Amino acid sequence: MKKLMTNILDLPGVIVEDYKQIGATLILVVKSKQKTSNCPLCNQSSHHLHQNYRYLVRDLPIGNKEVMLRVNRRRFKCKNCHKPFNCSLD
Repeated sequence: MKKLMTNILDLPGVIVEDYKQIGATLILVVKSKQKTSNCPLCNQSSHHLHQNYRYLVRDLPIGNKEVMLRVNRRRFKCKNCHKPFNCSLD
């Protein structure tokens, strides 16, 4: 069912890890397939995870269900310039 929900969501590089329905709201727990991200200052690839931020984003409804995406926005730390930065969501 998670693979089906990933296909329905149809966001490149994003997979549905879990889902739950609360009343008329469908919450999809999503994560990026990407294990690394590029530093916006020096463009060096980093896999050093610094912090996680989780939040809800409203998506388009499916049928009569409100859809919310529970996103994990990861922060990486650049080994080159030693600055933390957010992973791109695109």
